[in-house]
Amino acid sequence: MEDEIKMGSLSITEESHLLLTGLLYDDSLTHEDRPFTSIVEAFRFAFALGYSLDARGKPGGVSVSPRQFIVSDYDVILRETCLDEGLSLGALCSEYAEGGCKVMRDHINDGGTVLELLE
Repeated sequence: MEDEIKMGSLSITEESHLLLTGLLYDDSLTHEDRPFTSIVEAFRFAFALGYSLDARGKPGGVSVSPRQFIVSDYDVILRETCLDEGLSLGALCSEYAEGGCKVMRDHINDGGTVLELLE
């Protein structure tokens, strides 16, 4: 079937994985910009940011658990692009998450906080 898309897997680059793990809440570092409680929550934010800004990047080899970020939940918004570009849902989600990570990294390097990106 030509309108069938594969689920695929989720991954990000090692650099993005380090960024996201560095943004996880830590009781001993409450003064730092660490708004996320899990890597999947951070990945979800990166995906949403990348998607909203149409920012994509090439994902890497660090796997992200698919149990809490279910790619089929994004079929409605990603289906057409997946079909047009021959990508799985996981690959496209990963590209948007990678793009979102770059936006976050650049913003943080410019002295901003992750929470400012919500504005």
